[in-house]
Amino acid sequence: MYKAIQELVPDATFSIFTGDIVDHAAWNTTVTQNILDVTSAYDRMAAAGMLVYGTAGNHEPSPVNSYPPLGVSDSVQWLYDVLSISWTRWVGTRAAETTQKFGAYSTKYPDGNLRVISLSMNLYYVFNFWLYEEPMEKDPSGQFAWLIGELDAAEKAGERVYIIGHMPPGAIDAFHDASNRFDQIVNRYEATIAALFFGHTHLDQFEISYSNYSQRTSDNAVAVSYIGPSMTPTSGHPAFRVYDVDPVTFGVLDVTTYIANMSDPAFRGAGGPVWTKYYSAREAYGPLVSPPLTPLGKSEGETRELDPAFWHEVTQVLEGNSTTFDEFIARMRRGWQPETCEDDCKSIELCKLRAGRAQDNCVPPGSFHLVSSPAEHIPIANLGEHECGGSVFANILGALAGDGEMREWLEVEVVSGN
Repeated sequence: MYKAIQELVPDATFSIFTGDIVDHAAWNTTVTQNILDVTSAYDRMAAAGMLVYGTAGNHEPSPVNSYPPLGVSDSVQWLYDVLSISWTRWVGTRAAETTQKFGAYSTKYPDGNLRVISLSMNLYYVFNFWLYEEPMEKDPSGQFAWLIGELDAAEKAGERVYIIGHMPPGAIDAFHDASNRFDQIVNRYEATIAALFFGHTHLDQFEISYSNYSQRTSDNAVAVSYIGPSMTPTSGHPAFRVYDVDPVTFGVLDVTTYIANMSDPAFRGAGGPVWTKYYSAREAYGPLVSPPLTPLGKSEGETRELDPAFWHEVTQVLEGNSTTFDEFIARMRRGWQPETCEDDCKSIELCKLRAGRAQDNCVPPGSFHLVSSPAEHIPIANLGEHECGGSVFANILGALAGDGEMREWLEVEVVSGN
C-alpha cells in the first residue's frame, strides 16, 4: 500500500493514520508482541518517506481496549512510551510529552496554518472497562479540558484544526455522555475545526455534527467527521483515501478512495495487489446537489468545499434516491458483497450519517431483528460497528433489551430475585 501511495499520489503532503496496528486476535495478545508490532508499523511508515499523524486504536494495548484514566492505573504506560517514541519524529518532543500522559498530542503542520490534534477516543469507548468506576469520571485524564485549551489557543492564533482519533464520536459504542460533551466542544469551535478524521468501523462512512439535532438541516450542520475504510479485508476490499484540500482554509475539496480488489487474480500473485481508484466523492455526489459541484480543476474562480452543508444535502439525496442510496451502501464495503438495506435499515443508516453525537444515531438496543444478511444473519444497521472488537455478551444483552417480554422477565426473575 505504501508503494501504491508513492506512485498514485507522489505529491501527498502528509498522512493520517487512525489507529489499530495489532491484529484482531482480541485477547490473544502480549505486551512484548504489541510493542514489536506498533514499533515496526511506524518504522515502515517512516521508511516509506511519509509524514504521519497517528492516533491510538483500541487494539494497541494488551489486553485489548485497556486505557485506564490518569491516576487510576499505569498499566498502559508502556504503550504511551512506545507511541511517544514512534511519533516524536513527526510531531516533535513537546507534543509527544502529552502522548506519554494519556495518548494524545497537538502539533503544528510545518508547511501551513494548520494544527493537528490527535485524541485518545478510547477514553470514551464502552468496551474500555477501566472507565466503569463509581462515580464515573466526566473527563477521563482531563482530555476534554486539554482539548478546549488547544482549540482556544488555535482560535486566538487564527489556525485551522484537524481533529483525528480512532472511534468516531457518533458510533454506537461511544458513551453518550462523553459524546455529548465532545459535541459541545465541536459546536463551540466549529469555525476553527476544518474537519475530523476517524476509523474504527472499517467502513466507508461519514458523520455530520449539528447545532440542533431535533431539526437537522444544512443550515445548522457545523462539522463533518470522515470515517475512513480499512486495510483489513474482512469488511470489504482493502482501501485507503486521498483528501484534496484547500491550501489556505484546509477545507476538504474531494475524497478519493483507492482499493485493492480481492477478486483480481493479481491480488495473491507475485506482484502483489493492484491498487486502483474506486470512486471520488465529488464526482459521485457533486452533480446531485443543488447547485451541482463542478469537478476539481474544471472551473474558474471559487471552488466549493465539501462542507457540512454539502454532506447534509448528500443525505437528502440518499433519502430520496434509492439508486444513489444503494450505491452508497455498496461503497461502504468498497463493492464487496453489498447488503440489501431498505425501510427501517435505510432510516437507521441515514440517521447514523446525521449523528455526530452518539445519542442521536437511532440504533436501538436489540436492533438485530431489522435486516439480516443472507450469509451472516447480521443486520446492516450494525454491520461493522464492532468489527474493531466488541462483546458478544453485550450484543446478547442488547438483543434482550429490545425484547419487551424478555426484559419484563429479567426485571422480575433476576432483578427482584424471585
